[in-house]
Amino acid sequence: MGLLFSVVLSPATAWAGNTDDVNAGLDVTLTGGAVVANVYTGASLWYNPAGIARSDKPTLELAGVTLNMQIVKNPGLLTIDTDPPAKSEGSSFNFTVIPQALTFTIVLKENLKLGVGLFNSSIRREFITEEVRSPAGTTPVVESYAGRNSRLNFFHVSSGLAGEFGKKQKVLFGGAFDIVIATARVDDSYTVFYDGGVAGQVSSGEVKNQTGFGFQLKSGIQWVPIPKVRIGLSISAPTYIFAMLERFATQYNQAPPAGTVDAANPQLAQGTQSKGGRAGWWGVDPGNLRFGVAYLGSWGWVEGDVVVQWRLREEELGLDLRGFVNGRVGSAFRVTKNIKLGLGAFTDFSQVDRLAQLPLATQKIDFFGVNIGFLYSTHEVHPDRQPVEEEEGLGLSVAIGFRYAFGRGDTLGLSVPATYDPSSIVNTPIATTVHEIGLNFAAKVAF
Repeated sequence: MGLLFSVVLSPATAWAGNTDDVNAGLDVTLTGGAVVANVYTGASLWYNPAGIARSDKPTLELAGVTLNMQIVKNPGLLTIDTDPPAKSEGSSFNFTVIPQALTFTIVLKENLKLGVGLFNSSIRREFITEEVRSPAGTTPVVESYAGRNSRLNFFHVSSGLAGEFGKKQKVLFGGAFDIVIATARVDDSYTVFYDGGVAGQVSSGEVKNQTGFGFQLKSGIQWVPIPKVRIGLSISAPTYIFAMLERFATQYNQAPPAGTVDAANPQLAQGTQSKGGRAGWWGVDPGNLRFGVAYLGSWGWVEGDVVVQWRLREEELGLDLRGFVNGRVGSAFRVTKNIKLGLGAFTDFSQVDRLAQLPLATQKIDFFGVNIGFLYSTHEVHPDRQPVEEEEGLGLSVAIGFRYAFGRGDTLGLSVPATYDPSSIVNTPIATTVHEIGLNFAAKVAF
């Protein structure tokens, strides 16, 4: 039995911002994710644990409340193989509200800081309904309906320690350990009628639920070789699941035209149901290496990052994810002591090197996007730590980010024959474009 993790908890449905980035802090919201060398907020637990060492006060951040809107165009997602082919409209609009991060950092002693956080990453939501009818005058008349409703969450409960080393050349080092809880539910179905079922009928449905428990390790450094330059490097191991709870149910039936016997595609009805749990050792998300260089000035800062995710193979789960490289660039500009504006650009390439085997709506999409951010703070906000005595009192910061991404690639659609032949129902790649708009919100309180 193919496991749901192989299709859903892998990055097969890769939407912008969901394969790698998490809106986890003020700096991420402001610049769009170019933060490896510069991160100084609770987002350090996700992007580079070394940044925790920059905390001088206990801080609480509610970061990553995201309003996400998608306009997807993939005409022919459901196709009848007539001449000419009949194609479904393939147009959908999705809207989700996603809480992504909550972090807390404290000072244990001068050179040792602790951070804890809750992150909701690799989020995917998909709701699709498609229908198509053969052209007028076609015999037999073919009607087909298909749908998919899926929901995936990766919850990370993260804790990390970081400290500072060196006097003339500051070096920050940190590490984090994440407990991971992954949940997934997918409902898939399709039905094909030939002359209302008299000339044949095929239907299939599947419901899968899985909950997995695992962990991930992270480590990183930030180095200041010269006063205005920062270099950051972080490594995250692949996410491993060691226990899974599973429930699934399937149904399938096919019926040849009334009064006929089809030896190749006979009358057939079947279903399966199972539930239980098991232990094992499964890699479900690739690890990554992030490298960034930043330049700081009194005007603000600018940073460029390279993110490398390496290949992950998992035979039992059917994963074979190719390695790939993404890029991030971001900058922040000081308008006043209390206000900053941010700009950023990014790529978000699909991780899969082959389309998975779902009946409908598995994507292989590459994205390019931009981010515009605004930050207001009652105290000066800058990656260079401010002395505590200069920041007395309660500090409050709020950031808003606007994120747009354009994606192009393939979606795995369904092609059905013009006459009854269940063995000829196949998956086919369909050209797809996606426009995605995200509104990100973040807030931070320093005590």
